Amino acid sequence: MAVRFGISRSQAYRYVRKAGAMSEKMVVPGHKIPFTIKLSVDLIQALREYTVSTGKTLSEVVTQALESFLRGIQGRG
Repeated sequence: MAVRFGISRSQAYRYVRKAGAMSEKMVVPGHKIPFTIKLSVDLIQALREYTVSTGKTLSEVVTQALESFLRGIQGRG
């Protein structure tokens, strides 16, 4: 899976473990690359607190937020 989808072995293991616990098919996301941005200290702290309370990764939270934002602005056009 790691080679086929171009992801790390540890990420492949997480997908396999998560998929094994699901009753429906799991979609494997596209290849991800690092992306550096600058955010306020307060926003970063709030994001970190949210990830701890939800068990989500920072990448998951930011991805969901950006996808939601982009869907919102595309619907206005």
